[in-house]
Amino acid sequence: MNRDQSIIASICYFSVFFMPFIVPIVAYFVVDQKEPKRHALRALWSHVLPVAACVLLVFGSIPFLLSTQASDSLMPVITMLILSFLVAIGFLISVIWNIIQGIKVLQSIKS
Repeated sequence: MNRDQSIIASICYFSVFFMPFIVPIVAYFVVDQKEPKRHALRALWSHVLPVAACVLLVFGSIPFLLSTQASDSLMPVITMLILSFLVAIGFLISVIWNIIQGIKVLQSIKS
């Protein structure tokens, strides 16, 4: 992979901090080379999966929180706190993974 391709691929990973969905999608459709497209797709999935988990948590928890049996105890609240913590850990892992991958791609630039 040449220097320009490596920079584009690393920007896809680092875009987790700015425009996380837009940059990988644009890179995927604009770039013609196979390797940056692969990295753009990997970066996009790593940006989408934590958000999808959060959406599933929110919409999946609504019936659980509204149920009449569960409202008598603290169990729904404790369960939601634990699940929210797990989703937050997932976001953190995703950000760290994107940073590591972006650095790896930058290190692969041939001098």
